[in-house]
Amino acid sequence: MEALDRIRLRLTKRRLDRLMPPGRALDVLEIGFGRGTLLAALQGEGHRVSGVDRGALGLEVAESLREGARLYPVAAEEAELPDDAFDLIYGVHVVEHLSEPASVFRSWRRALRPGGLLYLMTPNAESKGLALFGEHWWNLEDPTHVRFFSPRSIGRMLGGAGFEGIRWRTPVWDSLTMEVSSLLRGLRRTPGRHGVMASRAAVPVYAALTPLALAARTAWPPLSPSMEVTARRPLSRTSKNEAVG
Repeated sequence: MEALDRIRLRLTKRRLDRLMPPGRALDVLEIGFGRGTLLAALQGEGHRVSGVDRGALGLEVAESLREGARLYPVAAEEAELPDDAFDLIYGVHVVEHLSEPASVFRSWRRALRPGGLLYLMTPNAESKGLALFGEHWWNLEDPTHVRFFSPRSIGRMLGGAGFEGIRWRTPVWDSLTMEVSSLLRGLRRTPGRHGVMASRAAVPVYAALTPLALAARTAWPPLSPSMEVTARRPLSRTSKNEAVG
């Protein structure tokens, strides 16, 4: 499945490139950067990069990040981020793991510069895939998933944290194995210690059915499991929340 992960990273990078202002180096923060592939690519383009990931000290992170990035080896809830420091904060499949999303969203707003962009990719609680597969929906296999947001619920929480210009869209290219994994979960009585994707016998099934699943999403976008959310910190340094509080 590494090839599909590389495709997703490439498409995510392309999407960020479209959202970032061209022609200047930015201060960028990735939440949950893993091995840092995407962050290292941004660093290679001249951006000043930072990352938050509680497992950072135990991962084989790109050497360029070890030397030239500011890394926070803590959970997102524990990261003490500087105020007004970043032009872009992004997290791909992070917010569903947060135990205290409201306070984390407020921290991210403070860490962004006025006008700075927040970009999130997360499972969509209103995906028709969840309605179709029920308890076998593959997103339910991960015990570290604390909650799934709907477009309305994440919009309300981001708005409450002081963000504005909140928008969402449905990408058909994220989590490409979702439908096949959900189908296999439903057919398999015991998922095994490492889930359905760990089975070598399932590889040809993924190869055969994933293109069909992608075609189904293209024809019926609500089937897509994820949503992309963007929001901005207001240009005014004093948000409504800060004025009241």
